[in-house]
Amino acid sequence: MIKNFQSLKGNSPSYPDHGGNPKEITESMGIDPELILDFSASINPLGPPSCVSQLLLETPHLLNEYPDPESKRLKKTIAESENIPEDWIRITNGSTELIYLLPFLFSPNQELLIIDPFFSEYEKSFSRFNITIHSHILSPENNFSIQFPELLHQLESIENLGGVVMGYPNSPTGNLQTSEIKDLTEYCLSRQISLFIDETFIDFLDPKLSMWKTYRESPNLVIIRSLTKFYSLPGLRIGYGILSPEKNETIDLHQNPWSVNALAQFIGSEVIRDNEFRARTRSWLQEEKQFMLEELATIKEIETFYSETNFILFRIRNNKTELAHRLFKFLLANNILLRNCGNFIGLDECFFRTSIRNRKDNQKLINSLKEFFSNLRP
Repeated sequence: MIKNFQSLKGNSPSYPDHGGNPKEITESMGIDPELILDFSASINPLGPPSCVSQLLLETPHLLNEYPDPESKRLKKTIAESENIPEDWIRITNGSTELIYLLPFLFSPNQELLIIDPFFSEYEKSFSRFNITIHSHILSPENNFSIQFPELLHQLESIENLGGVVMGYPNSPTGNLQTSEIKDLTEYCLSRQISLFIDETFIDFLDPKLSMWKTYRESPNLVIIRSLTKFYSLPGLRIGYGILSPEKNETIDLHQNPWSVNALAQFIGSEVIRDNEFRARTRSWLQEEKQFMLEELATIKEIETFYSETNFILFRIRNNKTELAHRLFKFLLANNILLRNCGNFIGLDECFFRTSIRNRKDNQKLINSLKEFFSNLRP
């Protein structure tokens, strides 16, 4: 969604609400969308897995069949792959559908706390139900790490707290809260409140890091997953949740029938089996992420934040908003689209998130950033 996006000649651009929509931006500005390098969406550049093309050729019959309303095939594959009981799995139309079903788990007058900066759809989802939302804002000065005593103080002040939302790893910061998340989980268990953990990007990491591995079958834990980013399948919309059978039954009452199409169910169940693709992606990411972090660190005008996953957050030093506008437009003129993070709670327009692509594309971004800032120096 674009809000009054101005042309390159404008003084102050209005940034996209989300990443991954280069066509709308480029068409509004007269730029050929085929030429744009989209660093705004954190999609795996190695995907989709090679099996997908053949599967599309073999499955035209699925287009004239109703999908399985229970997604049994995909659910069984996830259960076997992740060692999760099938009655703990909820298949959804992307992780976003699940996000908009989560408020049904709340009782009247319960309130929510979101650890920000974070994906804005959670706030939008719970706001639709007039649920009071509190924000716990992490500081860049602490590398966006949770300071648990401060978080605990805020949690204790919310009498009707029904749940806490956090990313693991977080988007847009890219960090994990490995020790702090255990303290938070234990706290939520002690108060019998839900902890919603968004693991949309967990597949890019060691699978043993998932909170499911540590707190298996915890009734208070709700894990949100997606096949979109890792398997590069945003058009198919495949996500799932890991939650107790009781919570799953509640969600079942409110999920629309046939919300996950047959093609998504079938392809999703196949790509999950591709262990070679998983290993190749994780190996590629470690090398390419290190290259990007080292190159970005050489640009003294920006501050880069370490990332555990396939995107990197950086900010322009000295909070020069006008310079952020100029950078965004300069990169667009060079056919590069970044995700400006000014609409994340706790961030401003000087923050940008870049995905990690192949070496050729990454090098072009680095060269463009260095050119932009070198031209500003005396």
